[in-house]
Amino acid sequence: MGKLNDKIDTFLFSSILFFGLATTILVPDKKFSEIENRTLAQKPDFTIQNFLNGNIAEQTEKYLSDQFIFRDNCVTLKSSVDLIMGKREFNDVFLVDGMLIEKINAPQNQLIQNIKSVNKIANILKEPVSLALVPTSAEIYKDKLIGAPTANQQKILSYISQNVKNVEFINMVYELYNHKDEYIYYRTDHHWTTRGAYYGAKSIINSMGYNIDEINKFNFVNVSNEFNGTLYSSSGVRCVKPDSIDIYFPYENIEVISWRNGKPEQSKLYDLSYLEKKDKYSLFLGGNQPLAVIKTQNKGSKLLLVRDSYADSLVPFLIPYFSEIHLFDARYFKQTLSSYVKSNQIDRVIMLFSLKNFITDTNLQIVCK
Repeated sequence: MGKLNDKIDTFLFSSILFFGLATTILVPDKKFSEIENRTLAQKPDFTIQNFLNGNIAEQTEKYLSDQFIFRDNCVTLKSSVDLIMGKREFNDVFLVDGMLIEKINAPQNQLIQNIKSVNKIANILKEPVSLALVPTSAEIYKDKLIGAPTANQQKILSYISQNVKNVEFINMVYELYNHKDEYIYYRTDHHWTTRGAYYGAKSIINSMGYNIDEINKFNFVNVSNEFNGTLYSSSGVRCVKPDSIDIYFPYENIEVISWRNGKPEQSKLYDLSYLEKKDKYSLFLGGNQPLAVIKTQNKGSKLLLVRDSYADSLVPFLIPYFSEIHLFDARYFKQTLSSYVKSNQIDRVIMLFSLKNFITDTNLQIVCK
């Protein structure tokens, strides 16, 4: 009886695998996974060079894995089984107290290169340069991660602050840590919430010698209670409560111009059409883009914000203090910072990144000239 059961199990497994692979090949390839929020591997090109260097096998394996017709169901099922077995780490994401927290790896040589790039641009520019690095939730909630294999962000930030020269280092840790009992990081996403972005903006504004209104003076508007972010996608964990998203409309008399497609076009501070999509965080400024400029009615100075996506929910809080805010994403916009500052008569430069991005990004070396 036991051998018969083994044969039946083997037959069923083989049948499911064969059906899955056959269907995967016959069904048109998907280019993007809404659940995982990432681009999927496409059918590899068979070339002599790919065959000789062994890339074809690796590319084919990734292609079949990404395009497997039951992939989303399998990811969810595996995570559910792991949860039952007591596991709390899923694809470098920890599940703690109903919150998904991303693991941060110790920095490698790229961190040293990025510090050099920041120092280089600070020496080239006569305008003041600041560096503001956002700790991830793994630092603010490290008391929940005792024993977890994640990098000590406070130690990394201290190392960076000691090695940047002629650069004002803005430390956001204390402001965020003082409000860690508030809803300052999403449960299912790696970004900070609008409330968290406010406290980050407060650190920046205070560093410039200005004061910002207390948070209870801002009229926040809830626009969604059904946001499942990047960590929900990458971990496969589906038992975490969806996040809510708040926005506020700071001023009416502003103009947002985007260079999303290589030429200037009118844009929005909040693109609410993204509320109907999986990537709801992209409602802030319409998501990743090479360059955007916010023009205000103020008579202040011009700010260049060299940034990643953490700045998208923070920038509305900076509007009262500048006549223009230029949002420069070095991942997509390859003009050198020195030429951009000169051609646009920029008065101040702030580099704003999540710490995770700063220790791994390879684009600063290209633009810091």
